[in-house]
Amino acid sequence: GWQALAPTITFTSLATFVVALRWYTRFRIVRCAGMDDFVISLSLALSLAMCAVISAAAHESTLGLPSEVIKQETSAITKLIVVANDLWALTVNITKASILMQYLRIFRSQKTRIVCYLLLSALLPAACWAVLGGTLLCSPVAKLWDPRLPGSCLDAQVYWTSVAAVDIGLDFLIIGLPIPAIARLHLPRKQKVSIVMVFLLGFFVCGISVARLATVGIMSDEGEYIISGVWAIIWSAVEANVGIICACLLALRPLLAKLFPNLL
Repeated sequence: GWQALAPTITFTSLATFVVALRWYTRFRIVRCAGMDDFVISLSLALSLAMCAVISAAAHESTLGLPSEVIKQETSAITKLIVVANDLWALTVNITKASILMQYLRIFRSQKTRIVCYLLLSALLPAACWAVLGGTLLCSPVAKLWDPRLPGSCLDAQVYWTSVAAVDIGLDFLIIGLPIPAIARLHLPRKQKVSIVMVFLLGFFVCGISVARLATVGIMSDEGEYIISGVWAIIWSAVEANVGIICACLLALRPLLAKLFPNLL
């Protein structure tokens, strides 16, 4: 149980702390909150819900155990995986929306803004496929957690791969979008270094997405479908919360400048 619960609680707590700092910065220092701040708060709420789902499973002492031990709990675990996957999909896509909305507040370039709107429009179908594709993987839906029922299921590996590919692709596009505009800015060296660090952490999120896909793929190839789903929601919790943290870093710059004036 703790194998899943420990990283989930750790990163969810960090994300909650960072979002709280963001709100403090917006209201007490900048005194100007935007829609992106409310959107990232919605993302955090969904992440907290995902943490609760994983915590409930850990309480049952089933997550992280060998397949032989949890076969009798397949129905409950599968339902958990579906719910956690849906929450992950909503969380990461709403986080991406928050980042793009923040770009729209910062950048005035028409080309950059058009791309922002295009990427925002791509998030809805991406989220719908991730949520509905996983939930409706089998017909009837109950066959997901009761394989004895008559019906058919799509290839779960194809689903996981397609969702991850879209997620990773959108991550790279969103992270790379402002780089040309920032490169043209005449900023002090310290400011450029701090901005580069933010983007490096953003690419770290992409790395987590790749690790999530690779782990699930290896487990699925070995026939460990339940375990692969379990590892998927563990990595999902880490990815979702690191994404929330990354989305807040640019907004925290006024606070960091106040606390460490010689650093920025």
